[in-house]
Amino acid sequence: MRSLLIVFALLAVYSSSQNPSPRRGIVSQIEQRQSDVPQQKGVQDKRGTEAAPLIVRQLPAPKTDEESTEEAKDRAEKAANDRKLVEFTGSLVNATWVLGAIGIFQLFVFSYQAYQLKVTVHAAAEQSESMERSITEANRLATAMEDVAKDIAISAKAATESVAAVKERTAQQMRAYLCAVVGSGVYQERAKNLKFQVQTLIVNAGHTPAHKVAFIANAGILPLPLPDAFTFPLPGEAIGASVVGPQQNISLNPIVEDFCNEGDVERIKRADGEALYAWGIVTYEDVFGKLQETKFCQILTWLPDGKIYGYYIGRHNDAT
Repeated sequence: MRSLLIVFALLAVYSSSQNPSPRRGIVSQIEQRQSDVPQQKGVQDKRGTEAAPLIVRQLPAPKTDEESTEEAKDRAEKAANDRKLVEFTGSLVNATWVLGAIGIFQLFVFSYQAYQLKVTVHAAAEQSESMERSITEANRLATAMEDVAKDIAISAKAATESVAAVKERTAQQMRAYLCAVVGSGVYQERAKNLKFQVQTLIVNAGHTPAHKVAFIANAGILPLPLPDAFTFPLPGEAIGASVVGPQQNISLNPIVEDFCNEGDVERIKRADGEALYAWGIVTYEDVFGKLQETKFCQILTWLPDGKIYGYYIGRHNDAT
């Protein structure tokens, strides 16, 4: 390393000796010119002083007024620009601090919002789980209530049917029943102006009164047995609107419309070929407000001892 430094130093010295600097050449020329001028005796040699310097100074050319004004203007503009730059830099610094504060505040706000969002999501998740549990429980309760409702409906239906059955049985037990009972009769005696007549008793065999009792009846001498085509005609309209209490009765007295031959009276009384018939319809309303009806058809005969015997035929005898 030291050998290399020595080599480089020698090269630098050699280069300087081969290429003298311009400044040294100028100095040599000045010295040559001074040697040619005869030296004044007694004058002090002033070379190398300010009056005769060894270095030549190059003074710049004086500037014009216009250039000076322009230079002053440039310096003023540069100073103004520098002031604006300083002010702008200060504003930037202040803005940077403000933006930094805003950024820090936003960071705090965003962090708080993220925390609140996390809390909200957690609460929503818990609420969702609670809602799911509530829905499951509600479904279970709804299913149980549906089963209970079905059971209640079945019970209600059974209770309704039971009540209806009890009401029906009670009505059947307590309602009024009007029955047509064979009573008495009158046979024909023309001398006394008596026609065949039937007395039928309408008896209330129930436990409550029969209301709005109305009836219509008829009597006639008809063949025995009764023809199938017989329609049991009734005269006019039903009469009566009375009340028949329990175990009470009313009497119906239909009369045959015309007299028959006197020679046939005894035969009719014995029901020989012909007989005395009485038929009719009784309507009434029971204590439960339901309309009821009783139809009847009877035959009367006289026994040898004078007593009356009656019986019902197989037609036109029914009741509600």
